Amino acid sequence: MNLKSVSAVFFITFLAISPAFSQVKKLTLEAVIQLAVENQPELNQSQILREITDARVKSDLSGWWPQAGVSGEYFRYFEQPVAIFPNFNNPGSGEFQEVRTGVPFNAALNFYVEQQLINNQLLLAKDQAEMRRREADQLLMTAYMAMKTEVSKAFYEVLLSQESIRITAEDIQRQERQLADARALYQAGINDNIDYKRATITLQNTRAELFRAKEDIQVRMAELKALAGISPENEVELLYDLDALLEDSKADTLSPVVYTKRPEFNLVESRQALQDAEVRFFRRAYIPEVSGFFNYNLLYQTLEGGMLFNRSYPNSLAGLRLSFPIFQGGRRAHNIRAARLERSQLDFVQDSVQLMINREFQTALSDYKSNLYQLGILKDNLDLADEIYKTVSLQYEEGIKNFLEVIQAETDLRTTRLNYYNALFRLMSSKMDLQRARGDIELIL
Repeated sequence: MNLKSVSAVFFITFLAISPAFSQVKKLTLEAVIQLAVENQPELNQSQILREITDARVKSDLSGWWPQAGVSGEYFRYFEQPVAIFPNFNNPGSGEFQEVRTGVPFNAALNFYVEQQLINNQLLLAKDQAEMRRREADQLLMTAYMAMKTEVSKAFYEVLLSQESIRITAEDIQRQERQLADARALYQAGINDNIDYKRATITLQNTRAELFRAKEDIQVRMAELKALAGISPENEVELLYDLDALLEDSKADTLSPVVYTKRPEFNLVESRQALQDAEVRFFRRAYIPEVSGFFNYNLLYQTLEGGMLFNRSYPNSLAGLRLSFPIFQGGRRAHNIRAARLERSQLDFVQDSVQLMINREFQTALSDYKSNLYQLGILKDNLDLADEIYKTVSLQYEEGIKNFLEVIQAETDLRTTRLNYYNALFRLMSSKMDLQRARGDIELIL
């Protein structure tokens, strides 16, 4: 088979397919990734988290807007309150008199408007707003890059399993013909039964390998569906272009890693900025909270319940409200110290992330180079094994080689073909690891 054929189409079929999902989905790698973007639960959680963060930021910032509201109450005195006053008829006597105040039936309706002018908590919300949104975006980017890497590698695992099935199935067809030829020669008395038995053993071993490969592909496909959020009942057909895959396997191995292209590194920087804002918040704990307000109140009072709302007694007022902390038991100093220590922790986290990124990059780069070199070697081995098999087959037909050498040449050919595809898909997987380590994975959110 020509290894540079225009396209290879692989069919993945399961034993139990529901009639409701009889239509086969034909998916390229890009289509599978897009399905994962839309359906993967972990990625959807990160997307929802970004929306939650945006909503909470807007909620926190809403405190800068004027706050208006209304409240009301109704109550009835069964025993009216008592107030003690001086004896107004004889003020100099020093005597007091008890006077019941108010009326039995009361109601009040209060309208208020309040505007925050200075508020440390609102200053913190304003200071952290964009950084909180950026943090949520970076968490989503981290989840997306992990998803794309895992889905791509799972896709290549399925293709490798399918190639194994295809190659093994072709070998079985060839071995069945060889077994038929060996049986005919044995029955004709030309050869003994050794070649016939060897052909039988080889065919049975290959059929066992095919059975194992078919079981393995079900596991690989289940993993891919789980990562892409595809329903298990859906039948899937994977499409890929071998020439395009070989061309796409090329990667830059000279450019160094740039830490700021990794969302994990940027996430630490965002958290450092958030913590800096937290330190500033505790430093500002000494400032007063100032707000302006306006109240309009309607009071209803009457001796008879049925006449309660016949007349109102309104009053209104406006003013400033100030709250100033004087002594808090050293809370401000302790909070500042704790916030600074947490900021120092993030510096160590940043160092750790840098080391982790560098380790991932060096590992991915080494794996990619090794797999690229191995792919070139295995391509040469494949060409040699194919040439050897064709030569040995012709020599066997002419009686120069024995059947054992044909079996050995065929085994070498199958092994080199499987090794070649294994190296190719390992190369693609290592390229994804290299792109992720560099932060070069393109977003299609």
